[in-house]
Amino acid sequence: MGAASADDEYRNLERALRDIFPDAALEVSPSQSRGHAPAAHVVVHLASGDMRLQVELQRGASRAQLIDAVELAHSAHPQGDSSIPVIASQYLSPASQQLLRDSNAAFIDYAGNAWLVAPGIHIDRRGFANPAKEERGRRDLFSDKASLVLRALLVARSPMGVREIASTVSSTDERIRLTPGYVSKVIGELERRGYVSRRDEKVVLRHAEELLRDWTSAYRGRRPPATHSYFILAPSAEELLPRIGDAFDAAGTDYAFTGHAGAALVDRFAAFDVADVYVKDLDDVAPALADLSARRVERGGNVNMSVPYYRESAFYDRQMSKGGMKVVSDLQLYLDLYDYPVRGREQAEHLYERRLRSLVERDDRP
Repeated sequence: MGAASADDEYRNLERALRDIFPDAALEVSPSQSRGHAPAAHVVVHLASGDMRLQVELQRGASRAQLIDAVELAHSAHPQGDSSIPVIASQYLSPASQQLLRDSNAAFIDYAGNAWLVAPGIHIDRRGFANPAKEERGRRDLFSDKASLVLRALLVARSPMGVREIASTVSSTDERIRLTPGYVSKVIGELERRGYVSRRDEKVVLRHAEELLRDWTSAYRGRRPPATHSYFILAPSAEELLPRIGDAFDAAGTDYAFTGHAGAALVDRFAAFDVADVYVKDLDDVAPALADLSARRVERGGNVNMSVPYYRESAFYDRQMSKGGMKVVSDLQLYLDLYDYPVRGREQAEHLYERRLRSLVERDDRP
């Protein structure tokens, strides 16, 4: 961060503090960083006495960076020091604010949100929206192509090199090609946000659980795919699955079950009455649907067919059920189920506990 940017940070911090303490005199001065430049020492002159804040100015605010900032603030705070460690940032989302409250970490953002609890002080300001648009120039980690890097890292059993990641992803599907240069750029953005570090020329995943939470939140905001609904005569949606799989395989149609249907094929938890199916191209499914005597309907269907938002990566690392049916990966199932309207969150959490926790909650750091 350049000097001008640091000066802007101090001015933004002072403005935010004056909103919180409108009747108090303030002293804001740069202080020696404890690992994340810049930092500031603040004295708030209140009628009841002076309050001292040791503020860490966080340029980024990913969940990984916030966790690191909390750990640093707690570990670097000397015993007997009466100053209050505070994390400050341009903007903290409601989820980030809650993470800091749960960690008992005081915070301020320049939009007006703040939480500060000390003897004689209880400040809890929330509900202020982000006044600035998302900074341009940052790579979207959760785009279709970039998410392939995330998928490879999250399922890897050990740290991987950049070329290894590119080779692993590209060899899984002949239609997908990632260059080492592209992977390196994605890794650079992950590193900037605190989600990876490097060790012996390998990429070391950090805070994978928080990365998945950020990914889930970003996925929620994506435009949902257009869905075609069909009705196929069958005693239940579950009994339809092998028929759909056989018909699509016979017609050479690329597909993968997702949602509750996909979860039922790998680790069933909740009942379902609609089978969700991803296909590469909706026009290609006509022969298979004809074989199934499927009827297009506006409502009341038992099969939902769609081209996924992730046109390429949703099919990456597909798995085969015991009956030979194609299912999206556990990661994709989790993303699709987390906000699914009927019992989706329960099924996603069940899947996480049974199949994802050991991967996501590992710590590759030395």
